[in-house]
Amino acid sequence: MSGGGMGLQRLARVFFPLTLVLVLLYITSVRLPEVQLSECMEDGKPCVEALMEKEMSLAAGKAVNPAILPSAKGPSHPEVEVYIKHCEGKAFQIKRLLAAFRACMTPDGQILLKEYLAGWEELIKFMDALGTVFGFISQETITKINIMHSHRTGKHSAEYRTLQSMVEYELQDNVVNFKELPRNRTPSGCRTVLRLHRALKWLELFLYKLATSTDHENTSDMCAEAYEVALARHHSWFIRQAAALAFLALPPRRALFDIVCVQEEHEAQLVLMTTVKAIVGVYNRTQEMYSANGMLDLP
Repeated sequence: MSGGGMGLQRLARVFFPLTLVLVLLYITSVRLPEVQLSECMEDGKPCVEALMEKEMSLAAGKAVNPAILPSAKGPSHPEVEVYIKHCEGKAFQIKRLLAAFRACMTPDGQILLKEYLAGWEELIKFMDALGTVFGFISQETITKINIMHSHRTGKHSAEYRTLQSMVEYELQDNVVNFKELPRNRTPSGCRTVLRLHRALKWLELFLYKLATSTDHENTSDMCAEAYEVALARHHSWFIRQAAALAFLALPPRRALFDIVCVQEEHEAQLVLMTTVKAIVGVYNRTQEMYSANGMLDLP
């Protein structure tokens, strides 16, 4: 091969990754502010704050109406609760994330959509804390959460109280399209939650790897491996390349501990595994529901 041809190949190897980086920077710096999260509200407060107040009321021994705590579980191990702290001055609080997913599932296995979306609002804050290059991921997630908020507050809001009621309503009303993505209508709740559901597996696996790894392991590799298992097959080639670049910018493991407000190894394992356990319960129940209705591959 001529020297000119080899030079072009070297230029392409440098130019292509640079182009992807510039596209990511453009997306995160220009497009992200255009999409604002319509936060879930209850009694004039964000849903997660309302859920935490209910948990605090229980801890203080006050009487709480069981109807507003449909998913109240037995108390967690006291040692875990000691380490789940409030991080002053930080938007992401793992305590709020845990509260939302704990409150997400009722004793009879119903998935409460308001609480589910509240958990996702906290996960977006977690992704934002990982760095600005994750903006293109959180932006798409915000769009999906806003779609679900519009369903929950729309004409048929009563049908969107739980995942089960939503699935039953949309199947009976022929809202779910099994063959192609509708272009001239708002995406169905079933399709929208499925996208969130897939991403939830990615974050669940990443948090699990973070909890069970050592400081010698690379967080970029952990995140990439979780993405490959849970999400890669559902994304285009371009999105996969952009995600791979975003993962390279992840901070080291100890810096991620700071994001979840823990210091020591045993603290991190307890807090992260407790959070993973809450997410896994919700994920598995959702997976069962979608599988039973043949909706795991909605376009």
